Amino acid sequence: MIPITPRGFKDVLPREARWRESIVTKTRETLALWGYAPIETPTLEVLEVLELGGTLTSTPFKLFDADNELLVLRPDVTLQVARMAASRLKKEDLPLRLRYAERVYREEESQRALSRQFTQIGVEAIGLEGAYADAEIILLLTDALKAAGLRDFTIALGTVGVLRELLDLCVKSGAVNAEWSNDMLKAFHAGNYVKIEQLTQAQGLCSNYADVLCKLPTITGKAQAIAQVESMVAPLGIVDGLEQLASTYAIIEVLGLTSQVSIDFSVVSAYDYYTGLVFEAYAPGLGKALGNGGRYDRMLEGFGASAPAAGFAVSLECIMQALLNEESVEQALTTKPLLTVNIEDANPAAAFVAAARMRADGQAVSFGSTSKKAEEK
Repeated sequence: MIPITPRGFKDVLPREARWRESIVTKTRETLALWGYAPIETPTLEVLEVLELGGTLTSTPFKLFDADNELLVLRPDVTLQVARMAASRLKKEDLPLRLRYAERVYREEESQRALSRQFTQIGVEAIGLEGAYADAEIILLLTDALKAAGLRDFTIALGTVGVLRELLDLCVKSGAVNAEWSNDMLKAFHAGNYVKIEQLTQAQGLCSNYADVLCKLPTITGKAQAIAQVESMVAPLGIVDGLEQLASTYAIIEVLGLTSQVSIDFSVVSAYDYYTGLVFEAYAPGLGKALGNGGRYDRMLEGFGASAPAAGFAVSLECIMQALLNEESVEQALTTKPLLTVNIEDANPAAAFVAAARMRADGQAVSFGSTSKKAEEK
């Protein structure tokens, strides 16, 4: 039998592992400078508990344990952090600034040939609200991507408030139902403009609502994009999220980051737990987002607590691909050259003592000996 790994999983060999470790280390150091403390979450969660915080849009791996409890391999870390904040950390003073680097697992159809395991690097800020808090998350994301080594990336900001409020008006009008509303959210998330237009043809739907739905995902730019949307939705009585988005972007403008951060009202997450700001980070030549995030002020309520919250997660694997596209991969895998001592040609005890002294000075030392490579049988 040929020893293989399951579909969508792989071994990470030393050269790549060192590179991954280097990226994670640099981003961790940057997140720590902003005051974010490290946490680790369990690989397995009780499905019923995790779903208290929101619907799992990704397909998780499910299994029953010896107690006949239905468990899932974590498909997302944000829900885990919300559970943790509402239970294990509920007596801690707010705000909580937390960071992590965890593997997540998601089932994929075999025909798509996609990875089913990847690493998320992210932060969650529990108890922070307002424009300054949203700006902190965006600025932290830019610092983290730069720390990872990326030079060319953009962050697109939007808000789910406008779309969700508009869809609520559509449903309340009686022309459409909740299923139609969910289909529209999915179409926005997928950037499927054709589907959006098709859905707006629903019989009886107010033409003003339909017009805004068709125009909304095409509006991008800088601060003027927010003003444009405001002029479109104000006559409908919709204001949710626009004022805070404008205030957040004003902070970004003052800091001179508008070349990397823009407004895009097509950005809508498939996750149902976002309540305001949403954003995605992109890099040239990459077929999907580097990462995403947003504000989820009501998620903790599902776990019996209440606190505003926001965060983001980026994919380590996507960052690595973006670095390859930039041809800016650092191959310096150790801070100093590795010295090799052939222990067979020396007094072993003396060699260990000398090596220990060199390592204490920061020098990497390894022992060599006459050996053979593994042979196939």
